[in-house]
Amino acid sequence: MKLKNIRNLIIIFITALNNASAIKNEKDDYTLYANEIIHSFAKQIKKEFGFNCEASGGSMPYDVEEISIKFSTNRQVSIDEARELEVKITEKLVEFINAHEKIRPFLREYPFPANRADVMIRFYKTKNFNLSNNNVELVFQAKNKIFYQAKKLNNPHLYDTLKEEPYEEALKIVQNKTTP
Repeated sequence: MKLKNIRNLIIIFITALNNASAIKNEKDDYTLYANEIIHSFAKQIKKEFGFNCEASGGSMPYDVEEISIKFSTNRQVSIDEARELEVKITEKLVEFINAHEKIRPFLREYPFPANRADVMIRFYKTKNFNLSNNNVELVFQAKNKIFYQAKKLNNPHLYDTLKEEPYEEALKIVQNKTTP
């Protein structure tokens, strides 16, 4: 009787290990796919806009909940220019993600929406940078809003929000601008 119980325990243990290994391999697959997307996307943005990829990642606890990428560039932009860049690059990232067939089964939502494609762009100071002109130093999307920020005049380690707007409104502004 004891031999039968031990055999059953061994079978249960081996089954559990196989299941854990399968889950790990599946997770490895979608993190690999996410990295493929991020790498090829960063190369495309470097080629098209000249932006450098500073950081990337996402939120992938059980599936692909969010893909994040942070760019930087040495240029000055207004709120209108920052809006156009943030929306165009976010929409391109969404296209990249949704076009990648292997990652689709692992996406939290398909089609993957813009609010799960986290793009941040940092515009660092040039010689003629003027804080009083409301130049944007950081633009990013959070909670379906785009935030435009600049460093505080009295404390360059902190940021002031120059403007915030719903992503959908910004998207409409950019779409209307590009449509003749």
